[in-house]
Amino acid sequence: MLNDFWILFSSIMIFIGLVASEGLLLVVGSLVIVLALAARIWDRYAFHSVSHSRSISRQRAFIGDTVDYSVTLDNDKVLPLIWVDIQDSFPDGLDLIGATMRGTGLEINRQHTITTSLLPYQKATWKYSLTCSERGYHRIGPVRLRTGDIFGFSSAETRYTHFDHILVFPRIVDLEGLLFPPEHPLGEVRGSRPLYYDTNRVVGKRDYLPRDPLKHIDWKATARARRLQTKVFEPVVSLNMLIVMNGSTRDYTWQGSNRRLFERTVTVAASTADLADRRGYTYGVVSNAVASYTGKWINVPMGASSSQLSMALESLAMAAPYVVAPLAEVLNAERDSLPAGTTVLLVTATLGDSLVNDIAGIRDHGCPVMVLYAGDGLPDRELGDIRVIPMASVLDPLEEHEPVLAE
Repeated sequence: MLNDFWILFSSIMIFIGLVASEGLLLVVGSLVIVLALAARIWDRYAFHSVSHSRSISRQRAFIGDTVDYSVTLDNDKVLPLIWVDIQDSFPDGLDLIGATMRGTGLEINRQHTITTSLLPYQKATWKYSLTCSERGYHRIGPVRLRTGDIFGFSSAETRYTHFDHILVFPRIVDLEGLLFPPEHPLGEVRGSRPLYYDTNRVVGKRDYLPRDPLKHIDWKATARARRLQTKVFEPVVSLNMLIVMNGSTRDYTWQGSNRRLFERTVTVAASTADLADRRGYTYGVVSNAVASYTGKWINVPMGASSSQLSMALESLAMAAPYVVAPLAEVLNAERDSLPAGTTVLLVTATLGDSLVNDIAGIRDHGCPVMVLYAGDGLPDRELGDIRVIPMASVLDPLEEHEPVLAE
């Protein structure tokens, strides 16, 4: 608009100069028109053959990790960029050391800003250290570039819609002593040792241990060896475990979500998956929490492959503090596919009436249930003979050294 105004004004000056035979008006008017046309050409071709790219040294990290991050701008043409302003959308969960950040008024949207200039055929690269401060799927972009001509007549702008991302895994804590204390019946299980055996298939004998059932003693072998001998049976099934994470942090959905309690719940679920993987269990993870950018609930099918833990942590890293379905609906979708005798570990930060009913439904299906309480302090209700384990002893120390998340 301003460019058009100067062209019109200059044309009037040239007309008056021709009518009045004023050479100065002709020269000034012609010069302004030349400058305005040059500015228009500059505006049109400013971002021609200009490319922008980001580089992240790795796309997977844990909280507290630092990765290399760089931004490159390449001006592959004869026309220089007198000034250029790079504004790249940047998430809150990542810290870019030494960078200029500007807020946009949105909680999850900041701008990483770089202002520079580029000569013809010049490439510039800015290198930073990126610190992963929060769990999540962090998406970087899109980027907006602004520039202007040397005369200040106009400015040009373009956007690059390509995104980069980094997935920050949940924090993992040691739950060994809480879930499997020495006096617990499962406390002696180690590695991939199976839990169930076919008592009709004897594969050998060994010395008797105090934990072995008396009915498994081989009395003939005991007489020959002159010490107690017990039968060793062929394993038929390994321990199956389903980790169920309740994405709701309050008794009712309309009460909203508590971000801090949700992060505690994710930490416990991830730590349980890590423990199950180290013990060699067959396990899966489900939750009514939404997976970021998908609109679907979290679901990692039962398995015991070498990639099972990676899939579980990636899914939990994607978890957002919003639920897409009642927990009962998620459990109903999984029940028919669960192996018989699967142990359900329910991770939750609240113990409302609806959740208690869901637990009863799980038990009615024949699955043993253990509740891992990720809320503050001790749970405010008992669940009869269902074991409820408070996680405060391992979660509270983590929060002492971290900023408090907004509810």
